[in-house]
Amino acid sequence: MTALAIYSSKGGSGKSTVSIHLAVAAGEMRRTVLIDADPQRTVMMWAANRALPQPQVLASDPSGIEDALRRIAVDRQAVAIVDCPPHSVAGTARLLAAVDHIVIPVQPTMPDLAATQRAMTMVKAAGKPFSFVLSRVPVRSAEAAQALKILDGFGPTVPSVIHDRRAFARALIESSAVTEVRRLDHLKAANEIRAVWEWLQQKIKELDHVEVKSRFAAVC
Repeated sequence: MTALAIYSSKGGSGKSTVSIHLAVAAGEMRRTVLIDADPQRTVMMWAANRALPQPQVLASDPSGIEDALRRIAVDRQAVAIVDCPPHSVAGTARLLAAVDHIVIPVQPTMPDLAATQRAMTMVKAAGKPFSFVLSRVPVRSAEAAQALKILDGFGPTVPSVIHDRRAFARALIESSAVTEVRRLDHLKAANEIRAVWEWLQQKIKELDHVEVKSRFAAVC
């Protein structure tokens, strides 16, 4: 089982939207569990009227994340995606330390880019691999290229960006995701989410490879 935390130290980054859509995209290929550790419970509200089995949705306090992940870990092929609190609350440090990879959504604005330094304090303390993803990017703007260049100075950044499209909000209202809605206005949004997930999948494969090597070394 591989666990990803979607974490931001600043509200308004699109964190819950990214969590939900990545979980649905991941669920197209493997068992996926979406864990709502955000006290606002956005994910749980989204799931309330949803009938589809993927992703499985659970709620957990940040400090209880280890127990939630332990229940999923029996399925080694599963992916757990954790929607973190929007700020550093009690248990956030423990949550970040419990996952395998931390994804940090960032808007291409000066306040959001400045807040990245605060997020990095928590991420570095957790000692886990991380990557940035640009979200809520205005369509047809120069901000994305500039922000990608800045974020590359902090650490790995997903080359594909998630634009600020109405399709994301429309899908969430319907307890769905853009990759599940077969409408032309959702196609670009769906392609963006799948591109981000494919990049993260490669990171998961790298983590799995390291884990296998570690187990082999332990046996030898």
